Amino acid sequence: MARYSVSGSTAAALANGNAIASVVPAAAVGCKIVRAVFGVLNAGGTPTDFQVGVGINRATARGTTGGTLAGVKADPDSGASVITGVDNAWSVQPTLAATDAWQIAFNTRGGADTPFTVEDLVSTVGTANAIVFVQRSGAALPASHSISYTIEWIE
Repeated sequence: MARYSVSGSTAAALANGNAIASVVPAAAVGCKIVRAVFGVLNAGGTPTDFQVGVGINRATARGTTGGTLAGVKADPDSGASVITGVDNAWSVQPTLAATDAWQIAFNTRGGADTPFTVEDLVSTVGTANAIVFVQRSGAALPASHSISYTIEWIE
């Protein structure tokens, strides 16, 4: 199995309940999330001290994406990623399951590094079945603050 990753950050002041990033399988190819790393950036200087929540949710509809990142190969001799990609912007948010599969909390002065086992986060095939990382802090992020992320998966 080949390993891939993407890195990025959200828009500033992301609203509570909005998607951070969404790993979208292909019509006939799924993936397994093996790691997710989160932090907080402040374009205006030092981040304000507060708690950040990230939910991991299995979407039932992809939403209307306005941007998709392609996976970067961990091994340069691997083939290109064959999943659809990682959505990072939406004009219509993904439709989420009623409850998150996982919840992660961290402080803005630290961060979160979540190594999963290979069986923990396995996607279903089909572009409607994305695994979505969701802002769950209870309120919008402060002005100039965004959530940074790196997501790794295997196919």
